[in-house]
Amino acid sequence: MTTEAAGLGLTPSDPMRRPGVLHYLWYAVGGSLAERHHSWVLHDVTCRTWLVRHFARTLLIVLPLFALYMALMPTSLSIRLLTGITFSGGLLMFSVVNSLIDSDRRAVRAGFLAGLPAQVRSQQAVDRQRLASSQRRERIAERRAHRR
Repeated sequence: MTTEAAGLGLTPSDPMRRPGVLHYLWYAVGGSLAERHHSWVLHDVTCRTWLVRHFARTLLIVLPLFALYMALMPTSLSIRLLTGITFSGGLLMFSVVNSLIDSDRRAVRAGFLAGLPAQVRSQQAVDRQRLASSQRRERIAERRAHRR
């Protein structure tokens, strides 16, 4: 599905510019991107792998905190590891629970309406289902034609 079909006013000719590494790191920790990256932000929060991308952004924040905790805590290794994994797991769980809110917030920062990412993902799912059904009907028709 194109963003034009979602009624966003963007056309397929609008370039989708990915941010550089430093800008992406800023975006990963919650910062806003320049206007030229707004179509990429919408893609980031609505593509098929949006939840994996959200999880990866979260890991960019949690892993350095885990490493810092492991390096600086003066207790035994087993206690550090257990508490570090527990705390990191809690942060990851919190992030997954709030993934819809976070994707919405990122889209709003990029200038899109609240709730748009969920609408686009829903429409994309419907489009994928319709395409799969159509392909399935075509395969069935081909098999029936082949049998006759």
